[in-house]
Amino acid sequence: MKKVSFEISDEQIEEIKELKEDLERDGFSSDDCYRAIFEMGIKAYWMERKNPDDKDIRKQLIMLASKYSAMRFKYFQLVRDNQTLDIKLKGYEAENNYLRGLSGIRTDEE
Repeated sequence: MKKVSFEISDEQIEEIKELKEDLERDGFSSDDCYRAIFEMGIKAYWMERKNPDDKDIRKQLIMLASKYSAMRFKYFQLVRDNQTLDIKLKGYEAENNYLRGLSGIRTDEE
């Protein structure tokens, strides 16, 4: 992964802040918001270069591509959260079994 740094105008930063707030309401982290916004911009640029005359179709494709990008980031976050919760659950189950063994409580597994 690469880190990118660049300057943008005050007007653009306000637009980015609005988009970031929308994405954060959908559950994205700050870093994921900026990554999604940057990726949407790249897709919009390439779509405009390839189809300069197809305004309506291009707008629809940009909208769909941005929604898809946001859904991919949300999926990634959910998978990561699921893995974290699974690890925690396994730890709690192991701790529970250990404490049951110490206290002499029989479990159904025995």
